[in-house]
Amino acid sequence: MASSEDNVSSRIKTGASLLANGGTLTSVPCPKCSGVQVRLGEKITCINCGNEVNTAAAGSQPNAERDKAAPARASSVLTSAASLIEEKIALIASEIRAENDISIQRQKAELLEKYLTILEKTKSLIG
Repeated sequence: MASSEDNVSSRIKTGASLLANGGTLTSVPCPKCSGVQVRLGEKITCINCGNEVNTAAAGSQPNAERDKAAPARASSVLTSAASLIEEKIALIASEIRAENDISIQRQKAELLEKYLTILEKTKSLIG
């Protein structure tokens, strides 16, 4: 059991080292274990299982599964963003209704206008 704990500790230390050396956490989970991944240069490393992917090599060889999943993920993210913006629009609209201070109303109206623009662009990307 101790070797398993040592292995986990070692992977966490490796991940921390990658981050300390300028690596960044990716938003894409590991394809093997769905774990957290860190990108450093052209290499992506899973902190959970240790899987490593060279993005330079992956970019030159198309991955059919990745190519099929990308539009679905993008559409899901855009739909989620649109829902969030719609909630914000409803919230700001109700706040404007209850606000008596004209300068605050103006600020909220400008924010509302920006949200509407973002929502319009997001929905046009969704299709």
